[in-house]
Amino acid sequence: MARQQSEIQSNGRQGELQVQRAADMPPRDTDSRDMEIRDTAVQERSLGELFRQLSSDTSELVSKEIALVKAEARQTGTTLVRDGAKVGTAIGLGFAGVLALTAFLIVGLGDLLDGKYWLSALIVGVLFLAIGAGLVKNAVADIKRRGLAAKHSAETLKDTANWAKQEARQVKQELTT
Repeated sequence: MARQQSEIQSNGRQGELQVQRAADMPPRDTDSRDMEIRDTAVQERSLGELFRQLSSDTSELVSKEIALVKAEARQTGTTLVRDGAKVGTAIGLGFAGVLALTAFLIVGLGDLLDGKYWLSALIVGVLFLAIGAGLVKNAVADIKRRGLAAKHSAETLKDTANWAKQEARQVKQELTT
């Protein structure tokens, strides 16, 4: 970053400055020395440090996976509550409609059937039950379509397991060579 910025140098005259762009400056040796030191430090890390780092990284990854599962469970729960509210509303409206229309239909159909109100009550009851069953079936189909499983979490857990196996194989290969 220091090489990307311009350097300001005094040229000996009072109050006058000379600006030299980083591209025009000669290369510095400190960058290459820093990289050599870092490469050597990586090569000199002990096996115990590598295992501690692997353990730390794995623990962090598992913690994040658990947090993801919790978030997906909350989202699934919210969706279930919403669908449950739909089912409850459908049942409530169906029941209110049944109460209001049942009396009207029973009386009206009973008059058409020459006073056989019991038959008109049976016909109306079966009709309303069929309508309610259709609403419940529709809501259950919505729940099944969305599913209850945390699909994304399951996929990332599989990826994590594969990654851990691959890391273990690499460590084993490095130890044997």
